[in-house]
Parts: sequence; C-alpha cells; structure tokens
Amino acid sequence: MWEKTGQKIIKKIEDYCGDTFTNTSKKEGISVIIHKKTPKTQTGYVVEDKPLEIHIYLTKNDTTNSMKEILIRMLTHSFIHQQYEFHFRIREQTLFEDILADEFVTSMTSFMVMGKKLGRANCAKALDQAIEMTVYKLSQKTARNKLVNIMYSLYQDYSSKNKTPKTDILENREELIAKLIELLPKTVEMSYL
Repeated sequence: MWEKTGQKIIKKIEDYCGDTFTNTSKKEGISVIIHKKTPKTQTGYVVEDKPLEIHIYLTKNDTTNSMKEILIRMLTHSFIHQQYEFHFRIREQTLFEDILADEFVTSMTSFMVMGKKLGRANCAKALDQAIEMTVYKLSQKTARNKLVNIMYSLYQDYSSKNKTPKTDILENREELIAKLIELLPKTVEMSYL
C-alpha cells in the first residue's frame, strides 16, 4: 500500500497543512513501529520529543482502509510535532493549549487525505475522535499527576485555612478555576474567561 500511495499521501498532507515535512524527516526518514492492539490501547501515538517515530496499534482484522486512516492520522501528528520540535515550539504542550486542537486538525486532515467530504457528519466524527484522544492523553500518568497535584494542593490549602472539619468545595470553585488557568500558556488572551 505504501509503495503505491505513500508519496501521494505525503503530498496531500503537505498540501492540506500548507507546509512541507521538515528536512530532518526527509534526511532521516520516519520510523513506523507496529504493535498488537489490545483493549487498553488507542490507535497510535507520536512521542512529542521524537516526532520521527510513529507507533501504531493494529489487529489482524483491520482493513486496508482503516490502517491507511490510522497511518495518515499518525503521519499528520508527526508532521505537527516535527514543526514544533524542529522549527518553532520551544516548550512542552500544555494540558489545554494544543492537545485538542492538534487532535482535531489531525482528524480533519486524515479525512481530507482519504478523500472524504468535510460535511457535518465528518466534522462531528473528527471532533469525537479528537475528544476521545484528548481524554486519553489527559488520562496518561504525567498529565493526570499534574491535575491530581493541583487538586490535592488546593484541598491542602483550603484545609489549612479552615480549621473546621466541614469542607464546602463549591465555595472554592473560583480558586480551582484560577489554579487550572495557571496551566494555560502565558500568551493566551484571558479576557474571555
């Protein structure tokens, strides 16, 4: 499949994303590592600081089209991460800044490359995929620990201020929101919050 359509796929991703794959990827290539899919795994991932390494999870029953769609999604992720890693991103993804947006762009690009129309149904499907992957990524250990630490710290701060055993979490909703906003990048315009 790749020998027949690989160059067309790469060209379409570049056309839809409005840029080319990085020189680093053209020189070094992109490794695709295939794993056996289990009920606990997603379709694939790209490690942020290793954008030239794609991991894909497949089953024996995956069709050529489903494998192609997964590959396109992961290549688009690789494309995005390459731009950040080798060009302009100088920091990690934040919990709220990039994850959902990157997942949505990846899904939409994959649909366009596969020749699917971007009607309401496919936009809804792309959003569902993006939300599913965002929830999955936020449930991973590093992101989850960061959120747990914020909640724990907030509770400890609240407990030390109030000596009574009764806790009214709703009274401190604004403080929780302020803590979560701290996770946003400093460059985000906050006037809409």
